[in-house]
Amino acid sequence: MAVRSAAMSRFGERAIKLGRPMSEIEKVLVPLYLHHRYQIDAAGSMIGGVDYIYSLRGDGRTPFNFLSGADQRRALGSLLSVLEPSELALPRPLLDKLPPRPAGFRGGREYFPRWTGGMFDVITPAVVLADHTLRNIMDNAKAARLVEQSAVDPSIPGLGEVIDEVFGQVFGANTTDPYEAEINRAVEWVATARVMGLAGNAPMPQVRAIALQKLSSQKDALDGMMASADDSDGAHYFLLSGTIERFLKDPTSAPSLPSAPSAPPGAPIGSWPQDYLSGSEWIMEMGFGATETSWMDAFESQWIWDSGH
Repeated sequence: MAVRSAAMSRFGERAIKLGRPMSEIEKVLVPLYLHHRYQIDAAGSMIGGVDYIYSLRGDGRTPFNFLSGADQRRALGSLLSVLEPSELALPRPLLDKLPPRPAGFRGGREYFPRWTGGMFDVITPAVVLADHTLRNIMDNAKAARLVEQSAVDPSIPGLGEVIDEVFGQVFGANTTDPYEAEINRAVEWVATARVMGLAGNAPMPQVRAIALQKLSSQKDALDGMMASADDSDGAHYFLLSGTIERFLKDPTSAPSLPSAPSAPPGAPIGSWPQDYLSGSEWIMEMGFGATETSWMDAFESQWIWDSGH
């Protein structure tokens, strides 16, 4: 996160070649903004994690043990720090440098999704990253392991403690301006939807029971927060409270909160021609037409062009 922060603080138009459309900054922004996605995966594997080897009878080695409660809580704290609104917000100087894409410069899977039509969306990158992080904390199998591990070893955090920590982080986050506040509202509904997913879909009954109990408590908290909230937070809390109330009446129903948009694909980026050509703007620049060359021919031609041969 420190490396990402240093790079984000000086990220801007110099990330693309002179003369290229300014909208192409987004293409370079995606892997930088998600720079820590694999460290998130690694830290997430410690929540409900185990240390094991494929031991053999008579080899004298310990085949299996739970990760300590201290290590699991440390991993959880690291993951929750990713959700700080200041970490999720884009640099302010960047926000007025991302115009709509010109005609012929289409988006693709390696761009951030948008709720805003043709305009760059300044909220969905945070939603994508928050959902990726929370998925590493609240997965059905991981939740079941937390229930079982804490039953065997009470020093290990249980599912209820983990959900309390998540709700405490996202609903108690500090924001410095309306942009960060809007990001945090989006993260709050992502967290709520993730707990609803456990309550409605987890195979283990106790996971569902704990998640439902925590949702009920959170609804009561939201109702109390509405009294002193401003218009934006009040509307947001009204949505969450009403959605939880309807869900509690029928946990088998799908949550009515909008699902989080999918993250752009991870490494290796651009490993297939259809990923590399998803924008296809260079095909137009080089005069290739759909009837003049196959995708593979075009891909090979682009490789020749890029490499200078």
